[in-house]
Amino acid sequence: MKAYKILLLAIMAFVSACSNDDDVTAYQDALEIKGVQAIIDNEVPTTRSASEKTETAVGRTTFITGDHIVFTTIKRTESPLASFTYSDIRYYYTDKKSWKRTEGNLPEKIYWTDGASAHTFIGYSLPAEDYHWVDNGNGTYSGELGYEKEVIDFTAGNDEIQKEDLLLDYNTKTVAETGGLSTKVSFTHALSCVRVEVNISNFASSASAVDTKVGVSNMILLNQPTKFTWGGNSNKLKVLDLKDQTTKNIKLWCPVPAGEGTGQSKTFTFYGLTTPQDDTFHNINGNDLPLMFSFTVTYPNPLNPDETLTKTYKGSFSQLVNFHSGMCTTLNISLNHKDEQMYMGVEYNDWNYVATPDLGELRKKSTFMDINSTVTIHTDDEATVYDATWLYLDGTQLKDIYGNDGTPANPYRITSASQLLSFAKEVKAGVDFKDKFIRLDADITMQASTAKTCAEDSTSNVKPVVWIGIGDADHAFNGTFLGGDRYINRLNGCPLFVSLGKDACIEQLHITSIGSITGGGALADSNEGVIGGCKVIDDVNTTGGALVGSNSGIIYASYCTGEDGTTTLVGSNSGQAVGCYQSTDFTSLDESNLKKLVDTLNGDLDSLYVKQATLTQYKYIYSAGSYPTVQKQ
Repeated sequence: MKAYKILLLAIMAFVSACSNDDDVTAYQDALEIKGVQAIIDNEVPTTRSASEKTETAVGRTTFITGDHIVFTTIKRTESPLASFTYSDIRYYYTDKKSWKRTEGNLPEKIYWTDGASAHTFIGYSLPAEDYHWVDNGNGTYSGELGYEKEVIDFTAGNDEIQKEDLLLDYNTKTVAETGGLSTKVSFTHALSCVRVEVNISNFASSASAVDTKVGVSNMILLNQPTKFTWGGNSNKLKVLDLKDQTTKNIKLWCPVPAGEGTGQSKTFTFYGLTTPQDDTFHNINGNDLPLMFSFTVTYPNPLNPDETLTKTYKGSFSQLVNFHSGMCTTLNISLNHKDEQMYMGVEYNDWNYVATPDLGELRKKSTFMDINSTVTIHTDDEATVYDATWLYLDGTQLKDIYGNDGTPANPYRITSASQLLSFAKEVKAGVDFKDKFIRLDADITMQASTAKTCAEDSTSNVKPVVWIGIGDADHAFNGTFLGGDRYINRLNGCPLFVSLGKDACIEQLHITSIGSITGGGALADSNEGVIGGCKVIDDVNTTGGALVGSNSGIIYASYCTGEDGTTTLVGSNSGQAVGCYQSTDFTSLDESNLKKLVDTLNGDLDSLYVKQATLTQYKYIYSAGSYPTVQKQ
């Protein structure tokens, strides 16, 4: 996080350092602080998306006239002397050049006992003159976000955010600069920055449809706690318990209301402040309340482009979302066309965060809440461009709802768990996808948890989600499935694929947090095709191998890292397994031999690529003290 540095200019006389036993020190032997000048480092990271985009800095990046600093404590850190301990020392930023002493508990002059010993500085900088706070009289202070406001409205821009942006300082190691003429004191943001990014890439029914002209606005965080305390020996805020709390809705600011990007690549980014909330806050109150939000979406009616439709979306995060003091929490929301679903994820970043990360890096997430979800396959009557889950017939051509036709240039895209289920049912219905390409564009979490099954917890009414598998023994998958370096989480029941035919190819797919698999492997029960760059992380119990039950095809550059479950990568193998490893291969290996094994794996892969030049090429990356990872070349 960026630190805000306050430079205290002082005049140092020749100083004789006093011992820890001194009761008094003559003023002429002390350091006299006569003035304060503030310098703020307002360096903002450049945007990662496009160089021409405007940088978006949140909160206070510079002091403005009228800002004031209150040092609640200035004293020597070790054995401070009462006569040289000060509190309530106030400075105002008057002319954008210097700080001036003002009212408060004013001694005639401020002295340090010496310039060599470390001193403790505790203080705060309020963002606005009318900022509400209370001195609790015990070295702590209380504040409230949006005091006397029913709704906290940041929609007017960063100026409104700055009015609420409290800076705090707590440092026990403040020393005089070389020569004893100055000292540096660091202030940090105390509240939590919140950033919400709405990605509409999955909202439009096709790349050419009129509903790509989507607008997102009025982003609101609902029922946020607003009362907090600070002080003591910390520069962190503490949120009051719910019984003493006031909750309010917070409207966020969108610097680019029209959105960034074009068409389906457009994103809308919102900013604001909220109070720090972590697991301790949730656990103390025992509330486990989800973070709730709402926003408005406007778009042309696909059936009547002259008509604008407006809908309000409300949602909540199933996981507890933490907000850290002085940090930024980024909430990723991806809108999906089918059933107007939302897929959400959370990231934690430094405070100064700029609008729009690289869209290719946005990791969308989807959760399988119900394996019996109603989904369509392309032969269903309701599988039109507006109602299809995933695929539909456009004349005689099979397309996905994003307008893709399954060619290498435009592979079918799977961005939700319901679409994965639709894919499974398509294969079971006889579509083998030969010569077609499918790309996974989201991490899929099959269920909330596999921690307890009904057999383990007889009081639970929630059964683990049992996956049906893609295809069956009579209907193999024969297309190319591009995993996109994505994860299938909490797979339970059948393997992901039941049968992979001779023309099947699976690349860069990862499976983790696995439940009980009633088949030969987590990725596939049987494989006659090609599997490359895939991995199974964590323990898995199968009747075959961790990755594949029986293999008569090619498996390369793939591995499994389980230790307590099935530790063999492939159950039975009559085909090729080249450049693969399992966790047991690394038992008792030192770093030297680990490097040798990585070299051997890569050598085996190089030989394979000479014989099979059409294969996508991967290499192992050595990592000290850890399992080697696969990287696409």
